[in-house]
Amino acid sequence: MNKRILFPLFVINFIVYFVGAGLLPLLPLYAKGFGISVTGIGFYIAFIFAAITLGTALTARLSYRFSTRILLLFSGIMGIPALALLGRSSAFWQVVLLTAVVWFLAGMGTALVNIQAGLHAPLDKRGKSFGIMFLALPVASLVAGLSVGRLIDWQSFRFMFDVLAVLWAFWPVMAVVGPNEKPDRGPGQKTTAVRRGKPAFSAIFYLLVVTTLLSATTYYLTRLGTTFSMSALGFPASAISGTSSIGGLVAIPTTYLIGSLSDRLSRKYVVILGYGFAVLATLTMSVAHNLWLFWLATGMLYMSRSINGSVAPALATDLLNRESLGRGLSYLGAVNWMAGIFGSAIAGFGIENLGQMNLFLLAAGLATMAIVLMISFSNVHPKPAAVEIVASSSI
Repeated sequence: MNKRILFPLFVINFIVYFVGAGLLPLLPLYAKGFGISVTGIGFYIAFIFAAITLGTALTARLSYRFSTRILLLFSGIMGIPALALLGRSSAFWQVVLLTAVVWFLAGMGTALVNIQAGLHAPLDKRGKSFGIMFLALPVASLVAGLSVGRLIDWQSFRFMFDVLAVLWAFWPVMAVVGPNEKPDRGPGQKTTAVRRGKPAFSAIFYLLVVTTLLSATTYYLTRLGTTFSMSALGFPASAISGTSSIGGLVAIPTTYLIGSLSDRLSRKYVVILGYGFAVLATLTMSVAHNLWLFWLATGMLYMSRSINGSVAPALATDLLNRESLGRGLSYLGAVNWMAGIFGSAIAGFGIENLGQMNLFLLAAGLATMAIVLMISFSNVHPKPAAVEIVASSSI
């Protein structure tokens, strides 16, 4: 992928994941300051994931009407005041509304980045290209885990939100220098889909959507459950946030290497490997009481998230023709965020009513179901979609 395209998309991804990785473990602590119960916090997190799901799904339609640059500029500019005001909220309803705005805009950003990556990634290097793009998650998690919690311990939540608003301001700058294309066709190009007569979405694509939902639900359930567990054990904000650093540190080499590896091996089996790491992570988390066990479990959880976050879109791109790429990748992204709704609601309710061990065993069961479903398609070995892209004579 051209570096002129890759760099701004990577930076936007980094900003989204930095804000998400930094805030998600700490939002329950922020909500507690307003006197909200654990179950209430779970539904609050579920609501903001509904917002990011809506933002991602809506992008599938908006991206065919407006250019990427306009959409990225809009989402980048609107996020700055939302984050600044979030740290100045005087009532919990304001916190809910402003957090939902930030998550909605983040959903738009990640969807647009995935669409553009799918359009510009070379056929034989899709896994590597998506791996580099998703590398923003572990890198952002590492940096956010080392800094965001410490900003709160050093100053306050308000100061931390101001810093995040300043970081978000780089987003519209990257939108100006980034690609400016609609996903239905690139400038000066025409497309001929060899599979034009076949359905846009195959059976294995729908299977990928279902297993992605299960795996991502496991991730968000476990991630929020980790915050509840560590908070109940008396760990400070910096320690809770620090688990993101450990997860990012482990996932950085995994994301880069596994993306390149998936270009040589069956992506389906690489995705199954990611589901396997999710099972191991949740089982470890179910018995975690010491900090090193939380680190170990979070490391495996992030490995799972990074593998599936980079390889699943590459697999989806193999399965989709160019005309359906925008819709397909947006829907796959929306399912990832939809899982945050289920995972957060289950985590808040489950930690109070089921207990730590049973909650994480439930999460392990979801990831196991994903493995079983994907293996059930053992006779299906999807090959890259045969899409010929012919440059027009105007180039």
